[in-house]
Amino acid sequence: MARINFMFVIHFHQPIGQLDHVFERIYNNSYKLLLDVFKMFPDINITVHISGPLLLELIDRYPEYLDELIKLADRGSIEFLAGSIGEAILPILPPEDRFYQIREYVKVFEKHTGYRPRGFWLPERVWEPSLPVALARNRIEYVILDDSTLYRAGRSRDDALYAWVTEDSGYPLKLLFIEAQLRYILPWRTPREVVEYLLGRGDGSGSRYLLWGSDAEKFGEWGDPGWARNWLIEFFNTLRTYRHEVNTTHPSIYLEQHGVKGLIYLPSGSYDKMLEWSGGFFRNFLVKYRESNNLHKKMLWVRRKLKAHGITNSEAWRAYHLGQCNDAYWHGLFGGIYLTHLRQALYENFIRAERIAEEESDYYSEDELKIIRTDFDYDGEQEIIIETPLLNAYLKPSDGGTLFELDYKEPGFEHNILNTMTRYPEPYLEGIGFNPDWYRRVSLREHLWSPATTIDDWLNNTPFIDQSDLALGRYSVLVDGDTVVLRKIGHHYVWGLEPAEIFVEKKIRVVTGKPVVEVEYRFENQSRRSIEALIGLEYTLSPRQAIRRKDVGFTGYNVLGMDKPYMEKWIGETDNATIKSPVFPEIVFKTASKTTYWIGPITMPSRTEKGIKQAFQGIGLMPVYHVVLEPGSDWKQRITIEVTR
Repeated sequence: MARINFMFVIHFHQPIGQLDHVFERIYNNSYKLLLDVFKMFPDINITVHISGPLLLELIDRYPEYLDELIKLADRGSIEFLAGSIGEAILPILPPEDRFYQIREYVKVFEKHTGYRPRGFWLPERVWEPSLPVALARNRIEYVILDDSTLYRAGRSRDDALYAWVTEDSGYPLKLLFIEAQLRYILPWRTPREVVEYLLGRGDGSGSRYLLWGSDAEKFGEWGDPGWARNWLIEFFNTLRTYRHEVNTTHPSIYLEQHGVKGLIYLPSGSYDKMLEWSGGFFRNFLVKYRESNNLHKKMLWVRRKLKAHGITNSEAWRAYHLGQCNDAYWHGLFGGIYLTHLRQALYENFIRAERIAEEESDYYSEDELKIIRTDFDYDGEQEIIIETPLLNAYLKPSDGGTLFELDYKEPGFEHNILNTMTRYPEPYLEGIGFNPDWYRRVSLREHLWSPATTIDDWLNNTPFIDQSDLALGRYSVLVDGDTVVLRKIGHHYVWGLEPAEIFVEKKIRVVTGKPVVEVEYRFENQSRRSIEALIGLEYTLSPRQAIRRKDVGFTGYNVLGMDKPYMEKWIGETDNATIKSPVFPEIVFKTASKTTYWIGPITMPSRTEKGIKQAFQGIGLMPVYHVVLEPGSDWKQRITIEVTR
């Protein structure tokens, strides 16, 4: 008689920054449903992983839910898996952070449940060969991976029916594998078909296993909760019927009874779809999406500050590690890099950790203004970071002399005002008339638009309407006291005429003592012909969004005393615009003189488990000036951005 060991492993996760109403919907439609069904089948062994961010939320908001799971564990029907406190992609972290992420999860989990898990759920199952050290040092005995990682080592499908062991630097770790085929049919086929599939993979020895491991949200969130409940009940009843052929077990019990097949070494890997989305290697996301790389390098920057000043404050380190939550670092069907509120939450944590480090180390005791040259994003180019107690401004001279991060650091209101997102080409958007951005959507980027250009041309990337090479140009840098001066000689192009040289200078100053950025512009025609164009001074700002129900986020912007919803475009003559919020500080944008303002939402059609959705990425704001610059003449303007309470 063919027999098989079956492990039902279910992963519960909500990211840092999840919207309150979404969290509550999933809790009610999915998590409560699963608990009710688990209670009905105490004889079915189930393995549960609760991600670190969700664990902290349950402790705070629904401790009774954890209590009910603990009762099932006490009866032997549930085995818990450990995780990382921030549900971070461990391989992209410094080794010390990997260890801490696991240690902190185990400490919190054991304190609140009384259980110390022996196994580990690897976030997004992203594996690299150096991981056994951090896991084994935390007394983790086994980890769950995808069979695709095993196959990348040249192993057969039958090899995935047994456990293996690996090591790194003498730290051993046992390996169990999720079978992709099983993951694709459960719960999408009938319960009987799934059980028949399980039996078809068994043999007479009873030493083989099949492991299903996937998201809890498949039951009740991705589809009809009633259907999910009925499917699970029928599935578990069918397992009862075949209990002599299908042995539902926990990973730790299986390992005790059957041990491992032998020693194996695996290459980097993940599940099949993640490999597809990432081009075979998760770190590729840091190259494809500059915003992902920005978050990652912000993490490293804050870490260096914490370590350099010997910060031991637990609040600072907890915020830092929660900022490593994986969802906003990548994009696929489930990745959330296009979800502004998820990126916002990570920046909030990093900025909070950085502020605490600065306060505890008396960072500004000698000078309230610091100007630092460094290769912040590790691309081989120097960036400029201006730091004050209230604001940090990050400049990239090699990319149009742009401002790509602006951190507001008031306690309780920490926010990156430039938490914006570029609209990248994505395969699933082909053929829908979408023009991806040809430059990173940040601020302090200059254009010489053709005179007939419209706001829609700008927002929707009409080709060939910028008649200059300023937007992507490399600017030289001069630091003059408290001011960073960026300069470039660019060109204005008109068909049939020789290129006209134009000199551009930007002086950027972050005011000490108040959250203000001042920018002075000068454009000079250094050619022998006149230049007629719309000078466009582009800014893309990210108002702080409401995440919790008790929060009230930004509602729109105000121009000329008129409140406009944030998704509405506006064109008109003014010298200021205010991004409004009834609770959070307002962002006031001013020009020294009146001109035409283009204001409009930057949105991105992105793929989610519920189809293509338009995701808000920021408010585009551009003063435009129709100028005719004669040879030798110049044009000047002054802009301020202020955060006001």
